[in-house]
Amino acid sequence: MGSDLNVYRKLQKHINNMPVAFPESVLGLDIKLLKHLFNPEEAEIALELSALPEPLKRIHKRLAKTGISIGELEEILDNLTEKGSILGGKFFERKGPKKYYSKAQLAIGMYELQAGRLTKEFEEDFQEYFDEKFHSAFHSKKTSQMRTIPINKGVNIERYVDSYDNARSIANKTDRPMAVIECVCRSGKDLHEQPCKHSDIRETCLLFEDVANFAIDTGGARLVTKEEMMELLSKAEDAGFVLQPENNQNPN
Repeated sequence: MGSDLNVYRKLQKHINNMPVAFPESVLGLDIKLLKHLFNPEEAEIALELSALPEPLKRIHKRLAKTGISIGELEEILDNLTEKGSILGGKFFERKGPKKYYSKAQLAIGMYELQAGRLTKEFEEDFQEYFDEKFHSAFHSKKTSQMRTIPINKGVNIERYVDSYDNARSIANKTDRPMAVIECVCRSGKDLHEQPCKHSDIRETCLLFEDVANFAIDTGGARLVTKEEMMELLSKAEDAGFVLQPENNQNPN
């Protein structure tokens, strides 16, 4: 029992080194969340994953001393990818035919990857952890994970920020898959019979290219056409939603 707790504490510290921290919880909620996502053997293996994607053979070299075969390691990493505990599979397909894997942040990351498989128990532990520790960790970085697209095109701004029309251009310019998943935050509240008061729309998380492929492959997303994507953007605009793409030049 003690050794199991030790490996989860090591994994908490390992994930805590990522751009969005995963701080230790006084109430032990960080460990509870990890136990939802990893068994002790999987946690040991996750300790060898980098924040940057690495090929299977490189990861295996670090674990060879444990006696695990490369086939066994591949099976475990694929299972962790499938249940949204790490990143792998089609998330990195543009890197080539080899399999790549990396550890994932809690958010935006492991939590969102529970879309379509979220349990009431996981949601309860996440919300309690968010209130205790994670909200401050998530908003403590100088550079935010997300940026906000203004709907009011008449606002004068010093720096260029995409409008809704340019959000549509992001969808128009890609010839690769696009997908949508249900908002995991709203889904979590639905589990507790606390539905969103603003709208009954649930499909609000829009995915492009490799991220779309990854989410479709792991069963959490619905493939959409460009026409459907435009409809989703129009519904969001009509509902008064704030559009927040990933904070980089080519958001996924």
